[in-house]
Amino acid sequence: MKTQNKLFKNILGGLFLASMMGVTTACDPLGIEPTTKVDEERFWQNDQLARAYVNNFYFIGETGSGQTFQSEQWSDNCQGNYEQDWSTYRQETFNKRRYDEESAYTGPWSSAYRNIRDIYVGIEKISSSSAVSEQLKNQLLAECHFFLAYVYFDMIKFWGSVPYVDKALNITDETYLPRTPRETIFDNILANLDTSVQYFNAAGVAHTTGMVNEDVANAFKSRVALYAANAAEASGFHTDDAEGLFKFTKAADHYYNLAYNAANAVTGYALEENYEDLFTSPEAHTSVESIWPVMFKDGQRSGFNPTAINGPDHYYYGATEDFSPIWERRSGLFPTQDLVDCYLMKDEATGKWMNWWETSQMVALGVTKNADGEITGETAEYRKMFENRDKRFYATVTYDGSYMGPEDEMYLIQTWVDDTDPVNTLKYSALHAGMRFMDNINSVPVNRSSAQTVTGYYSRKYSQFNSYNTDGTLNTTQRTTCYFNLRYAEVMLNKAEAAYKLGKTDYQSLVNQIRNRAGLDNYSGSDWWSEIKTQRRLEFAFECPGHRYFDLLRWSEAEHKSVIDELNTPSRGLWISRKGIESTEVELNGYPVEPGGEGYFTPKFHTFNMSDITSNYDRKFDHSRYYFTPFSVTTLRDYKQLQQNPGWSGYNYNN
Repeated sequence: MKTQNKLFKNILGGLFLASMMGVTTACDPLGIEPTTKVDEERFWQNDQLARAYVNNFYFIGETGSGQTFQSEQWSDNCQGNYEQDWSTYRQETFNKRRYDEESAYTGPWSSAYRNIRDIYVGIEKISSSSAVSEQLKNQLLAECHFFLAYVYFDMIKFWGSVPYVDKALNITDETYLPRTPRETIFDNILANLDTSVQYFNAAGVAHTTGMVNEDVANAFKSRVALYAANAAEASGFHTDDAEGLFKFTKAADHYYNLAYNAANAVTGYALEENYEDLFTSPEAHTSVESIWPVMFKDGQRSGFNPTAINGPDHYYYGATEDFSPIWERRSGLFPTQDLVDCYLMKDEATGKWMNWWETSQMVALGVTKNADGEITGETAEYRKMFENRDKRFYATVTYDGSYMGPEDEMYLIQTWVDDTDPVNTLKYSALHAGMRFMDNINSVPVNRSSAQTVTGYYSRKYSQFNSYNTDGTLNTTQRTTCYFNLRYAEVMLNKAEAAYKLGKTDYQSLVNQIRNRAGLDNYSGSDWWSEIKTQRRLEFAFECPGHRYFDLLRWSEAEHKSVIDELNTPSRGLWISRKGIESTEVELNGYPVEPGGEGYFTPKFHTFNMSDITSNYDRKFDHSRYYFTPFSVTTLRDYKQLQQNPGWSGYNYNN
């Protein structure tokens, strides 16, 4: 037998004891107690053990998801911090494309093939079991086929094409498998989702919250089919493709039709009336919009608790010598001005929804847009820029003058910067900005300051202000919360996108329903394609799993773009300049000078490009190679059947 290389040692990594001997260590979402060990033959003769085996697949997560929102940091929605937390909020390597064949991005490869093998073991053993009841067998096989599609979809978002394994590989099997054409992988994923639906229908069991079902499979199919349609539109774009792995024989409309029909098959759901409740209510998983929630609760399942990290790491307001509480939210998820600018404002004079800087109330305050496209103003009423906005803005973004909790001074967030070059930042500056005074304006925040915003904003989604300690500080223990792998708003927007591409007309009603829930009126413009993309951006900003980065990739590849402007331009932020009170008294730290006070000047603000601070915040996407990640040269030397992804052969990011 051929020597196994490192890559396919990872594929065969699924041959671990837990799979073959039935060791289950993960929490069981159905409440069945974990097992210890039992021999393989008896394992598959027990309904509860078979159920427990498949339950482990629910702990498979999409790459870049979770409470650190890595894929959101790769997009133009979010700017991570720089100095600390290398593996979480410091995404410089990926954003600046500092990887190549010599230092390839690993992505979900090894874990994916372990999961794939485990899933095939489940399919093979459950199918052949004479003891598992027929109804449960159908249910478990439905879930297995769904997760097989789920794992492969996660992989091809990074590599475009991978070797497709169609059984549980054993040590004697040929493991130097060639890459499978992209079209075939998409077709196999979609076929597995169809098979999943068939098994779910045969099982005929009631839905259990948090578990996949036929609606989940159809909703997920609507997502996958859109990606397949975009990939079909990109066919022929990647010329460095000797084996034709990225070419399609079927037209994009084939997949748009699949997406449209799959979305149509998802019925019985509706939009949650109050958008914010989807992310702050402990009962969000039971929402009429919830299709596949991933649930967390203290003492049961932990690991997703944005309440503990979304926000500043500095003092609360109202501190005294005896009481100086600190937020201690070591984060780096800072919404960009690019995102904030997309949330429309209602014009007080006309009632129309407009760009915030173009409304009559902002014009009256002297807000202007300069030749560089940046927005500037000088007014004590600058916080009016945050009023009358799209409802989703308040559920997603924490801004200067908002509260992280009750509308009490203690919970106030201020991100202005002192404009007087103070020597002692604690005397002069606001408490919640990374660059706290002008003398430090072009430096990367370090140490604890790196957890303070560099864009002027904090992430707010999923933060629950519903539990406080006896001293009034926010209790940040694990919340009863959830995120949605799938919710009905996505199904609606998936259907709208497919409908638009197919020349149908119902996309308008679907988009308007999304807008109306956010408080907006019906869309009155003519560029519906741009509006569909904008609504996806606003609807899913700072959610798990992230949508924005991969949406930009699939749309841009379909349009044959070698440069993605949104990912090739540094993020933008907001500077608010004020004068801080000069005092050594703790209770005055971070407070601005009011009109008439010593040194007072009218507050000023301007939006800015992050490259004006430092090149550390640059982004790069100026070549089509970046649609996919490369395979390492060491892998390619041993594994001759593996073709390098387009544009990566011989490329060195240092040159």
